[in-house]
Amino acid sequence: MDFFDYVIIGSGPSGVSAARRLAGLKTCIIDVGETAQTGFAYKTLSEAKASGDVQGLLGHRFEMLSTIQAATASHPKLRAAAVRHIMQGIPFHVRGAQGETIVRGAGSYAQGGMSNVWGGQLLRYSEADLSHAGHWPFKASVLEAYYEDLEKHIGISGEQDDLYPFLGAATDLMPPVPLVPAARHMLQAYKTVKAKNRKLDILLGRARLAIHTVNRGEQSAYPFGETEFFLSNQAGFYTAGRTLEQLRSSLDITYIGGHELCAFQETDDYVELNVLDRASGARRSVRTRHLLLGCGTLQTARLVLLNKQGSKRSLPFMDHPPTLLPLFIPAMFGQRLPANSFPVQLAATLDGVENCDMISLYYPGAMLRSDLIPDIPLPARNSIRLMNWLLAGMLVAQIWETSRPSTNRLGLDENNDIVIDYPDRPSYGRLGKVISAFRALGAYSHRSLASMSLPGWGFHYAGCLPMRQAPSEFETHVDGRLWDSRRVRVIDGSVLPSLPGKNHSLTMMANAARIADEARQCGY
Repeated sequence: MDFFDYVIIGSGPSGVSAARRLAGLKTCIIDVGETAQTGFAYKTLSEAKASGDVQGLLGHRFEMLSTIQAATASHPKLRAAAVRHIMQGIPFHVRGAQGETIVRGAGSYAQGGMSNVWGGQLLRYSEADLSHAGHWPFKASVLEAYYEDLEKHIGISGEQDDLYPFLGAATDLMPPVPLVPAARHMLQAYKTVKAKNRKLDILLGRARLAIHTVNRGEQSAYPFGETEFFLSNQAGFYTAGRTLEQLRSSLDITYIGGHELCAFQETDDYVELNVLDRASGARRSVRTRHLLLGCGTLQTARLVLLNKQGSKRSLPFMDHPPTLLPLFIPAMFGQRLPANSFPVQLAATLDGVENCDMISLYYPGAMLRSDLIPDIPLPARNSIRLMNWLLAGMLVAQIWETSRPSTNRLGLDENNDIVIDYPDRPSYGRLGKVISAFRALGAYSHRSLASMSLPGWGFHYAGCLPMRQAPSEFETHVDGRLWDSRRVRVIDGSVLPSLPGKNHSLTMMANAARIADEARQCGY
């Protein structure tokens, strides 16, 4: 029987972040570790379009066109052949206020977890963020050293501009990603208005991204080939898989792939794991002094419910369903489209608003035209004819706001699959203010064009097992331990007690590293 000092379940961002702190200490990562069974044959999206390879671009069953028939069919990041393995984990479905199913999906069993399809925005939470969101049992300063360590390890691009304080005081930034003409025009308009000392209701700046814009060390610069919706793990773009590869190649950890944790039993001296070999169906036992659960908020919550006889109860559930607002910049209509770009171009927040909403500005050039037509306020036939002309002057604002515990709940059905009841879905209340702020920069939109993404489509899941100073049942201690445990800790988004209006990935990783240090220093 294998015996380790530390076993981490999952190789996503939280798992590898904890593993870095426990490397060389008889540490093991157990992971299903699904990888892509196919690839994308082209270096750029332009090359793929010019090739005439319809199946290579659209899929053998034209999966990339599924939104033409049903806008809710699947997330655009998860339709290409090389990324469909990412969401093949435990099934879940989301029910609306009337009990109707509004989303069907699955958790991730992928090696590297959901970092395979993230947008790469790695931002710090500030004291103001945590204070406004509430329920946090410590201050943001507790995570500062972990933020700095991770930023150095990952490599972050960005700029010290008006938005720098809002995004967090990152160190050693690489140059920001190249701007497409529409984003460059908007940023210049912002600077021009500011130079005239005119009042603006918005702060605008460069995005903070886990992208190498220059060669650094062994990492080459990202190619910006607009293939983000067709494959993952590209050179120069950080995913958790890169850290996992480094840990494995240095022999600092043991990696057991192709295995799934089914159950765990804690004793005074160790935790015994019941692990399934998914290829053979055989079971094996593994013992560890400390178990760290980092298999993703949904799957971790399910594991805890099943192993703590809680299959009949429900847990809190939070996510960030962003509001999407297309912006049109008439001055840029008809300009030449860039051949190389990255979706996330700029970031913004409303100035003087306590709520600290985060606005990411996307250039949709990497998406197929079939995904964009619903956002064009014209008949489909006209939209197709005018698409390239319009696209040069189009950005999409993705608006995130603070999420706190609500009536939304996660539980299990009779098959022990995940069910999320989601009656609480308020619309975004500051839309008019956002539209007005961008109008001052020459970008136009209308309330009727805004849409709220489906629950779960933001992939920012949290809050099922929240951290507390004095936890109750199905909550966690500040050091990550389950409420009734000495040796079982939770390290993923499950423990985040609320979500400020920013991407939570870097904070999730920093908190996982902090909890790993707590496990290492606990003395037993």
